[in-house]
Amino acid sequence: MARYSSDHKEKTRAAIVDAAAERIRSGGFDALGVARIMAEAGLTHGGFYAHFSSRDDLLAAAVRRLFDKACETVGRFEEKYGEAGLERYIDFYLSPRHRDDAEHGCPIPALTGEASRAAPVVKEAYEAGLDRLAERVGRMMPKGGKRAGLALLGEMAGVLGVSRAVSDAKQSGELLAAKRKAMAV
Repeated sequence: MARYSSDHKEKTRAAIVDAAAERIRSGGFDALGVARIMAEAGLTHGGFYAHFSSRDDLLAAAVRRLFDKACETVGRFEEKYGEAGLERYIDFYLSPRHRDDAEHGCPIPALTGEASRAAPVVKEAYEAGLDRLAERVGRMMPKGGKRAGLALLGEMAGVLGVSRAVSDAKQSGELLAAKRKAMAV
């Protein structure tokens, strides 16, 4: 009989959540099939319920993971650039690079529409993640706080989402540049 390390279950759960987070960011909540995620994590479908009570439980864990990563990104900007961290974060957020890398970008524009129709546990995870990210961004703002962070994230996520929907790359880039310029005022 194989013996597993004491943290095996925790590592396995983390691998499943990571796979689910990547799947939903790129394809939305409907792209998350339990059998497929378990296979991507190198596990059998039958082992799913040893880690999660339902698909919605997994979705909520994946949403939390995406917001954890977004908060870490903000922290890296603050750590690397100090007082200029917020300006650099805005420049990154409203860049063609971020626009084109939806699979690794901010979860807000990727999941907002989905979260509004999700099960309560998933919606709660989204709202809690949004609050944490807003608090994190708000701490970098001169007159910050969660409300200021929410307003800034809402503006940026809206513009980023629209820029991703515009098929003309030039127009999309101009939209991002115009918002960056407007925010610099």
